[in-house]
Amino acid sequence: MAITNSEGRRLYRLSGFVDFTTGNKANHERVDALVDAARADLPDLEIIDSSACHRPLSADDRALIGPTKSYPTLFLCTGFGSRGWSIGLGGGKLLAIELLGLKHDIDPSPYLPIRFN
Repeated sequence: MAITNSEGRRLYRLSGFVDFTTGNKANHERVDALVDAARADLPDLEIIDSSACHRPLSADDRALIGPTKSYPTLFLCTGFGSRGWSIGLGGGKLLAIELLGLKHDIDPSPYLPIRFN
């Protein structure tokens, strides 16, 4: 992802790893490897910040979208894992359709949280 900041400088967000860990600190050796690979196309690239975050993932690797069993007025739209950037908007659309009571474009049942009892 590229954006231009207020000084007219182009900024890029690089993402490239999924690590299974209990921590949330960036592995700087892996960050350096990602930046080195990106420099092939972006030779003036410099690191401003690096971070790590948790990516919610469901037990069956399918997003949880819809009302919860115990609290039917509590709706979830989570569990996309590493695919959140690519399919999160579709999940949001599915949830909005559910909340508005509109006709679904796709069958929402595979994503309903109630599939876990």
